[in-house]
Amino acid sequence: MIVALLGKSGAGKTYISQEMERYIKDSFVIDGDELRAETYNQDLGTSGREANMHLGYSRARRLSDLGFTVFIAMQAPIKEIRDQYLTEDDIQIIVENKGDNPKDQKGYNKHFNPDYSGISNIQILQDFSPEKFYNKYFPKVLVPARFQGFHKGHKVVLEEAKRLSPNITIGMRVDENDIIGLEDNINLLKSRGYKVIKTPDINDDWTEFANQYDIYVQGNPMVIKKFQNSNCKLKFIPRYGSVSGTNIRKNINYSDHNIDQDVKELVKKYI
Repeated sequence: MIVALLGKSGAGKTYISQEMERYIKDSFVIDGDELRAETYNQDLGTSGREANMHLGYSRARRLSDLGFTVFIAMQAPIKEIRDQYLTEDDIQIIVENKGDNPKDQKGYNKHFNPDYSGISNIQILQDFSPEKFYNKYFPKVLVPARFQGFHKGHKVVLEEAKRLSPNITIGMRVDENDIIGLEDNINLLKSRGYKVIKTPDINDDWTEFANQYDIYVQGNPMVIKKFQNSNCKLKFIPRYGSVSGTNIRKNINYSDHNIDQDVKELVKKYI
């Protein structure tokens, strides 16, 4: 996803983006001043700003599509260019400095007249902390699954979730026929850097549980039905080809006592 930090020169856009880059894994910063230095574009008129915006936002879009959370710190005053690159899943935030802004005194913002219409997110520099910023602006995304065999389909779902927000929770569904135990599964996913919780039982009402999240990423109709009375929005991900954890498990016969126990345990690690 892209987080567009907007506002006057000296508002604190670069500072906030750099602090958030340290706070969020797999994040990246694109800074407007650094782009100008890289391209020797010192034109602060319309054509110079357009060129800098196209360069910065096209890079941000590409990095976001690769799975990074991208903070782009630019005045970016031209709404049409922002709209060309940003999607409804990206975030635009106006940064305001309520203290003394030395760049105001030096005249950097003398002709600052941006089109920020429609943007309601405002971050006051003096109120910023990485944790508060993270919890305020990043949607809470839930990925409910059994993960009884971590395969390509799961990877695709998690990659799509990451494009929506870095604030991801895996909701571990438990079934009496599970091959991999709950504790082992939780430890496996935590080792990959995910936050993991146990979901309610599949026969329970999930409404209260689901309302803790903003988006859930899912392709299983049975699970989708559990969210039907909640305010949580659905991001539907179709099954990846013919990949299926159920089919993987069906093809492993654990009742075959001729298979050595060590082999059974080894197989469990890779399904």
